[in-house]
Amino acid sequence: MQHLFLIEDDLKLANLISKFLNKQGYSLDVFNTVHAYLNFEQTVQPTLIICDIMLPDGDGFELMNTLKQKHTCPIIFLTALDSVDSQIKGLNMGAYDYLVKPIKPELLLAKVKNIIAHNNKLTEPDDTLKIDNHKQEVYLLGTALQVNENEFEIIAYLANNAPKPVSREVLFEHVIGREYDGLDRAIDLKISRLRKKIKELPISERISFDIKSIRGKGYSLDISKP
Repeated sequence: MQHLFLIEDDLKLANLISKFLNKQGYSLDVFNTVHAYLNFEQTVQPTLIICDIMLPDGDGFELMNTLKQKHTCPIIFLTALDSVDSQIKGLNMGAYDYLVKPIKPELLLAKVKNIIAHNNKLTEPDDTLKIDNHKQEVYLLGTALQVNENEFEIIAYLANNAPKPVSREVLFEHVIGREYDGLDRAIDLKISRLRKKIKELPISERISFDIKSIRGKGYSLDISKP
């Protein structure tokens, strides 16, 4: 069963969404405040997070950095803030989508299904790429790629956003946990070491797997079979 987090202070709306998605086969943890989310004893990693922006004890934009540090799943903003600037800000922060209230539950369901399906496309039954979020393990064609915590976060985050590139700024904030100053090359060095590990895997004849640098856009995950 797919497990979702819903961070929404409107109790009526949260209840409506929760009941509707439950009937569609999804399980949910619902949080009505930032405090409730931060103090939750997590036992299962969510498949997707739906987050409001205007919360009673915080700001969804500010919470986004924490969400990205703690989870590798896609994040959707669901909010009454409908300005173009807000939408651009949310997407630039790394949100997978930005949905404006009011929204039909059926449309939200379609978005959720589509995003989860896209996010899972690199982990289909052929096991080309397997990412175990709980154990923080990565497998390519069944072969383990030895990664540390930061390297796992890089691959998982790029996989979640593939084939879209992720900017150095967003990746830096997600992995390092602080705002990018425009000079720090920590992410570049980590990716360089990660590429070296990938090249050393004894599967080069069976698969092409690389982290590509895209000028002016950032990094993207490229994976294919010859």
